Amino acid sequence: MEENKIGLFIRDRRLALGLTQQQLAERVGITDKAVSKWERSVSYPDITLLRELAAALEVSVTELLAGEREEAPSPVPPEVESVVVDTVVYAETARRKNGGWRWWLFVGLTAGCLIAAMVVCIVNGFRFTWSVGVLKCLAFGWAVCYPLLRTERPVRNALVIASIGVYPFLLSLGLWEMRVLCIVIASVAYAWAVYWIWLRWRGDWRKLTFLVVVLGILLHIGINVMVRWGDGERLLLVVVLTLALGALCLAAAWVLERRRR
Repeated sequence: MEENKIGLFIRDRRLALGLTQQQLAERVGITDKAVSKWERSVSYPDITLLRELAAALEVSVTELLAGEREEAPSPVPPEVESVVVDTVVYAETARRKNGGWRWWLFVGLTAGCLIAAMVVCIVNGFRFTWSVGVLKCLAFGWAVCYPLLRTERPVRNALVIASIGVYPFLLSLGLWEMRVLCIVIASVAYAWAVYWIWLRWRGDWRKLTFLVVVLGILLHIGINVMVRWGDGERLLLVVVLTLALGALCLAAAWVLERRRR
């Protein structure tokens, strides 16, 4: 396989289909930076992505590996295509099997939570409020950790569960004040911003670190102000300003990156 030839083939097929690098990346489930590296022959597509990439480019896997379209008079024999696809399927299966440690870690996590819950129930029963609170914490922690160990997109799925469940969880513990809601909103927004930054600039650690630190400082200042102020309208104003400044920071970084291109 000639990597340079394959990279040019990916670029030509993408342009022929009228796709941007971002659109192709979304179809395959990767970042546009990965597509850019393929087309510049800086890196090569992982074998587990070949089927999805071939489907996105509307070619066969063998054509993708060859770096050129097969002419009509000499189509690829079905047997050859079948062997190639079977090989890719085997690679995908092997990759999933290599994730066995995640299964055993999940089993250990679940067993640990159950044992801890049993100990709390045996020692204190359900007569004490703090015991019920411990059980709620165990349940919420398990729910957040579950997607990290048992789903294909662990970080995103864990963020979804944490974002949806964190405020109801705090309400169940009696933390219902307006400032708690405001802090949750700001913190969830920060978590998603960090996730987006990591997806977009994970190859540039300097920019990634700088943006995460700047957003963290904004969040820190915003939470300190929220803790000191008790008025609902002023709290919401602080949240809006914190989110607006964070969004402005991300927008500025994105615009600068586009201009450099």
